[in-house]
Amino acid sequence: MLDERILKEMLSGRVVIACVGNELRADDGVGPFVAGLIRETPELRVVNCGETPENYLSVIIRENPERVVVIDAVFLGGEPGDVRAIRKEDLDEGGYSTHMPTLSLFTDFVESQISTQTYFIGIQPGTVAFGESMSPEVEKTGRDLAEMINAVSAGRSA
Repeated sequence: MLDERILKEMLSGRVVIACVGNELRADDGVGPFVAGLIRETPELRVVNCGETPENYLSVIIRENPERVVVIDAVFLGGEPGDVRAIRKEDLDEGGYSTHMPTLSLFTDFVESQISTQTYFIGIQPGTVAFGESMSPEVEKTGRDLAEMINAVSAGRSA
């Protein structure tokens, strides 16, 4: 699972979590799945971007967050359900996400409009086939990640 110290850094200040993915493509839907499990607070907003994050640019910019955290299915070369914090530079070079280059353009545009830092949390999919259900490993990771985000977020407001 993701290191809690890293997650705390990602979630400090005003944060928008942008969850990306196609729910019709098995594990690719993990972003929207996680979006439905995260509890918003005054400092934490969640945007379910589906498969078109570019359609939510104005929503995110209007929030003027200090940090944008993108959650998406990402080919990490590991086992289904593996999760990792990924630097934007690594995504730009590797093209890991099923939504590249859209995510690069998306984050570049957000960063050009407001002063924000962008972070990525990638979850290794098992399959992204149309019409399949999410794999148990990826679903468990999505639930665990949302629980961690909720715990860190609740700790900030206490």
